Parts: sequence; structure tokens; C-alpha cells
Amino acid sequence: MRENVLKNIFFANYNKIRMEKVCDNNICVGCGLCAAQCPKKCISMEINGGFGHLYPIIDQDKCIDCGLCVKECPALHPLDQNKADVAFAAWSKDEDDYKSSTSGGAASVISQYILSLGGVVYGCAMLPDIEVKHVRVDGLSNLKILKGSKYVQSSIIDIIPQLKKDVSGGKPTLFIGTPCQVAAIRKLFKQQPANLLLVDLICHGVPSADVLRKHLHRVANYPHYDNIIFRESSYIVVVVVVDGKEVYRCSLNKPRYKDWYINTFIDGYTYRESCYQCRYACPERVSDITIGDFWRLGKSIPADEIPPHPYGCSVILPNSEKGKEIMPKIAGKMNLFERTVEEAVSGNPQLRRPCLLDNRKKFFRLLYPYLGTSAYLLSILDKYLIYNFKRTARNILRK
Repeated sequence: MRENVLKNIFFANYNKIRMEKVCDNNICVGCGLCAAQCPKKCISMEINGGFGHLYPIIDQDKCIDCGLCVKECPALHPLDQNKADVAFAAWSKDEDDYKSSTSGGAASVISQYILSLGGVVYGCAMLPDIEVKHVRVDGLSNLKILKGSKYVQSSIIDIIPQLKKDVSGGKPTLFIGTPCQVAAIRKLFKQQPANLLLVDLICHGVPSADVLRKHLHRVANYPHYDNIIFRESSYIVVVVVVDGKEVYRCSLNKPRYKDWYINTFIDGYTYRESCYQCRYACPERVSDITIGDFWRLGKSIPADEIPPHPYGCSVILPNSEKGKEIMPKIAGKMNLFERTVEEAVSGNPQLRRPCLLDNRKKFFRLLYPYLGTSAYLLSILDKYLIYNFKRTARNILRK
């Protein structure tokens, strides 16, 4: 009897210690699945750390130590991954759709197909005042809110209950997100339902909305924002819209050290800790279809049969049988050209390895909580001096 009492006390204390956190912050992807699934709603996603990323915080008074959060965590329990055996270079045949999409519009065309079946699409939207979250779209007229790149981490917590309801009701359902978000959605079901199509993006890594807000306060300083645009066709920019008017713009083609946010995103300074050890930054994927930019198309393998595509080109990697079955169904709306997976991988470093956390990034990440954006100015000082030296030399030669 005494032995059983001691055993119960031991395991009760063990569980209480274990439930103080879901997983270590350095591997947490911030998907929020633990918060969405908690039966007592005792987990909240809160800023923790100098880069404004959200991590789960457990209210110990409400926690019943059921362990569901740990059991379902995709960071702790990886899923099987599949590799495509063929790649496609693609862009939308609809000129308006093509011009208004990022890259070639693969996400838009796949979304249109699901909606034509009477289904729904869940994707990331940039809402006013820098609220970046996944939303549900059930009609073509609203599909435009999902268009465009969002170089900031999105929240999927709010859509999880409705997505489960749509899937359980048999509605064709498409989810588009980062690989870690796709892994979280897959964790909702013991087996992936036939009516759920999962599409992941070739992800560089995710800065937080908090870092973006601080950047905009520095360069624009408006009390509210209508929209933030990060891509115009295949060109990377930062465009800030307030009251329907453009109030700030910086293009990657200009000296890009001039826009702190573009620099830190492209060079990988402000990502989550987990991004630097991402298990999805490889050819093996967790989704049915992977999409992104088809960089270096035709560089290593001749692409003479591919016509000009001035507004960008998507890469499509069908990773599962379900993904392969979709390709002929969207062929009527896309220009599709079969390519090798090796070519797609060669143009996308994020299909080979995670972003490297080198000494320059470590130095910046150490100083940023104390110096803010000034820390980045130190890290790019050499680039700044080299650029200005070259510009001065060119001016002298012209004269």
C-alpha cells in the first residue's frame, strides 16, 4: 500500500515537472497546435525572447497533466516525409492571375481547383495593422487576400477548429503553409483524410510580427497600416500602405542594406531558433505538394522549350500520390513543363539544408535585444563600406 502511494506521488510530481513546458524553445516551431488542442485551454502563445517569437506558456493552475500537448507536438514527434520524383516549372495561363501572383501563381491555381469542387482554402493573409494569420476562404472573390508573400510568421491557431470541422464534414479542404505548419495540421488526424490536400512552401525561415512592427515604427511610424507588400511579381520589396496610399518603399535592387527588414530576412538573422535546425529543409517533404520559386531554371539543364515567363515561375514538387493526382487536374490552367527534382533542388538552398547560423548571425542575435536595429548596422558595416567605395570609384571614373 505504502509503495503504491509513493509511486503515485512520484509520477504526479514527474508529470507536473514535465508539463511545465511542451518542448524546448530551441526546437519549438511556434505552430500553436498544443494551444489549439489543449482540452483545458491552459496553454497560451506568448512572446518569449528578444526576437518576438511566440512560444507556449502553460498555466499550471489549470493544467491537468493529460500530456496531449506533448503527445501531439510535431517538434517532438516527427512525421514521415516523402520525396518527389519529378518537378514542374509552372505559371498560370490567366494573365491577370499570373501578374497578381507571387512567382507563377501555383498556389492560386491549386486553390481555384479546390474551390471549384465546392471546397475551402486555408492560407496566410496579411490583415490590417500587421496581423498575420491563416484565414478560411470559401469563394473565388476572396481568394485575393491570400495572394502575395508574407515574410513573417503566421498564426494558424484560430483556423484549426473550423478546419477539423470542414474535413470531418467531407468538404474538399486545402491548407497552404510552411512545412512545420503542415506537420501540425497532419497531426490533427491519425491518418490524413482523402479530402485534405496539404501544400507547403519552400521556406527560408520566419521572422516574427513583433520584429516587423518595430521595423515599421522606425521607417514609417504610422499608428496603423492597411497592408504590407513584400513581393511585386518576382521582385522583393517592402511597400507600406496607409489609408490607401504608399508611404514607404524599398526594393532589393537598391542597396539592400538600406532596408533593415529585407536584409535580416534574406540573410537569415531574425528567424526562430528552430529554423536553423529545420528538419524540413531537405528534398523529403511532409506535404502532398511543395511550391516556391523555380530559381536557376535552365541554368544547369537546357530549357529551350520553355517560353518567356516575365513575371516569375513556380516550382511544383508533387510529393505524394495525392499530389501527383492533382497535376493533370490543374494542367488546363497552368503552363506546365516537366523538370528534374535535382534542378529544382539546385536553385533552392532551402531544399538542401537549413539556414546556417554563422558567427555573424550569432553576434547580431546576441546584441539585438540590447541595441535593436543598430546591431544589424554593425554586422553589415563591411558591406556598407565596400558598396560606398565602389560607388565613389565609379563616380570618379565617370568624371
